[in-house]
Amino acid sequence: MYGFFYCASDGIIAIEAIHTSTSTMNTHLTRCSIPRRSLSVSLFSSCSPRRAFSNGTIEENDIVLLERINAKRAPSRAEPILSPPLSPRGHVVLSKGSDKLRGEWIIGKQLRETVRSRRGLDYRLLRPSLAEYTDLSPRLVTPIYSSDAVATLALLDLHPTTPGTKDEDGDRKLEIFEAGTGHGAFTLNLSRAVHAANTTPPTREKDFEYGSKYQTWRSNRRAVIHTLDLEPRYSAHAENMIKSFRKAMYYHNIDFHTGTIPSYLSARFAETNGAPFLDHAILDLPNCHEYIEIVAKALKPDGSLLVFVPQITQVNKCVLHCKEKDIPLFLDKVVELGGAMAVGGREWDVRPVRTRAFLAGIAEREVKKGIIRQDGGEIEADKEDDVDVAEKEHEVAEVEIGNEVEGSSKESGEGEWEMVCRPKVGGKIQGGGFVGQWRKMTVQTTAKEKWSNRRPSHDPEDIPDQEVIDLINKKIGQYQD
Repeated sequence: MYGFFYCASDGIIAIEAIHTSTSTMNTHLTRCSIPRRSLSVSLFSSCSPRRAFSNGTIEENDIVLLERINAKRAPSRAEPILSPPLSPRGHVVLSKGSDKLRGEWIIGKQLRETVRSRRGLDYRLLRPSLAEYTDLSPRLVTPIYSSDAVATLALLDLHPTTPGTKDEDGDRKLEIFEAGTGHGAFTLNLSRAVHAANTTPPTREKDFEYGSKYQTWRSNRRAVIHTLDLEPRYSAHAENMIKSFRKAMYYHNIDFHTGTIPSYLSARFAETNGAPFLDHAILDLPNCHEYIEIVAKALKPDGSLLVFVPQITQVNKCVLHCKEKDIPLFLDKVVELGGAMAVGGREWDVRPVRTRAFLAGIAEREVKKGIIRQDGGEIEADKEDDVDVAEKEHEVAEVEIGNEVEGSSKESGEGEWEMVCRPKVGGKIQGGGFVGQWRKMTVQTTAKEKWSNRRPSHDPEDIPDQEVIDLINKKIGQYQD
């Protein structure tokens, strides 16, 4: 076959190919014409190029968004309708009544064209965005809605490098663990965020070695999302939902698992000889605090743990659990989510603190140990001091105490810790669930380093000790007077 192209006088690039048959020695001419502006793409494809997402033609198995339009061809206030994968004999149900659209009426049309239903209602054909797809697709469980997913995903601050990029991480694989697949909406958002790190998977078309090639490709992926759910039917539904978006565009970055968190992570620990292997982890399930310890062991240093919960009290449980178990995680931030006003959420101040009554008790004990009458009797505190302490019994000291790392002393007992739990002043107002972000520390990280990294103005070695010292000096001054 020989080919050449030339520019015609009407501004059309013409491509001609001469096909010669060696058996019959017959020659025939094939010609196709394309606009000059498409030359950069079409010169390297056949006259019937493989379909791209940008060509605008709706084909079988596509999913479209149907937007109701009024008589003036303007969008109406009715909620758009997400179609199932289109088939010529299938239907798109438009209402609970009998109004439908046949798939063959939609297939072959261009995006933004209109189609009329049986009842004479007009709909504009659109390609659904990721947010519209996850919010409107059929579900078995409540999804993480698109606005919340975007705000939560921003906390991870993912910047995957493309294949072949020379960076400080080299060929290190990015692994993210999600417990609680549910609807799969957040899983799909995660996959899109890391999609650039992987090469294009092999296709099935006329490839008898597809199975082995695909498995080789999977083992060489540079970014993987491990998503786990306890219910097999939820996992299967989420897998099908993700596979149906843009013809499985982001499906191949994900590994779906069913079972419990301890069983899955224990099996992975056996493969890695107990070494941490996760860059980030997300928990979206009831009783998240029960799984924080084992997930923290699987996290690499400085890896993020996101806990998605509907109530702020559940964040409190996680904070206290990390404190009681000496889990090497420190709370970076707590954000309130919701779609009320703006993306980003309202940041909350959640931390364990010592009460002033507890600190006053320490001061009282120190004074009694250090100041004794010459006759051996102990000095009694003034009644006014007792009243002062009683009035502040429920007042919370602005003293931040972090989660000590493994090997640190455990001096705290029950009843000594209180929780600061309030919105930060000046934050964005929103309603909805809450996301707590913890970061993995190294064993060598000290409490001072940990809190100075989070809030440089709060040094735990200065503030708590100084608080006690001030109270002791106050008591000593009163007794000496």
